[in-house]
Amino acid sequence: MRLIAFCEAAGDFRLLSGLVDRVLRESAPGWVVDLLDSPEAVRTWEPDGLGRAYFDLHKLDQYEERLKVRVPHGHFDGRPGGAGALMARTVFWIVRALPKQDRDPIDGVVLVWDVDQQRDQRPEGVAAARDEARRWASFQIVCGFPDPEREAWVLAGFEPADEAERSILDELHQRLGFSPVLHAGRLRDKDEGALRNIKRVLREVTRHDSGREERCWTEPQLTTLRARGVETGLAAFLDEVESVLLPVVDPGAAKAPAP
Repeated sequence: MRLIAFCEAAGDFRLLSGLVDRVLRESAPGWVVDLLDSPEAVRTWEPDGLGRAYFDLHKLDQYEERLKVRVPHGHFDGRPGGAGALMARTVFWIVRALPKQDRDPIDGVVLVWDVDQQRDQRPEGVAAARDEARRWASFQIVCGFPDPEREAWVLAGFEPADEAERSILDELHQRLGFSPVLHAGRLRDKDEGALRNIKRVLREVTRHDSGREERCWTEPQLTTLRARGVETGLAAFLDEVESVLLPVVDPGAAKAPAP
């Protein structure tokens, strides 16, 4: 399965690719799970040609120029596009152009974009472009919208590993007035020094350790991540990966397309 990721940073790619592998590992048939010991035997991620393992949403103009893509502007089903609609249309047209470069076709696109302060507008805009693309695309499309940012998805998987981590989490709970693990969506302050800034909270609980961050999406049960990730878009993303991408590697697992 040849996949391509569009996101905003390397940390986002580590998270989304790790979550895709988790879903495949826990939901796919045994032969797929066995192959995931060498993940590239099951899925590969298309690099962007500029040194990244993912396509950077901030560099779409560079990809357009390199691939000579001319994205049409205009309405979506007769209506003006919302926030991110044209950006998402550009993503799908870039992917459409890739097979023309003497490569195997792309099987699936995974687009993950923080909602920040546009928790309704961004998903709606991207959905308009996604629905349009599904009419012509030969590839599957999965979209994820961390609310407010990708750190919310990481916090959903934080389980104190020792007394020191438990103490940090308990203290944060007391200062915030709520659990940052269960209610990460409330951490919406953009000032990085603020008590409710989600990046600051994640750094505090993981003590600036990227390896500790990664354990937040590799160790907990998916049922835990789904239960804690309803409000932040994580549960919806995991469900969409399962319903859209799993049938690519296991056609017998086909389900109705995600809405």
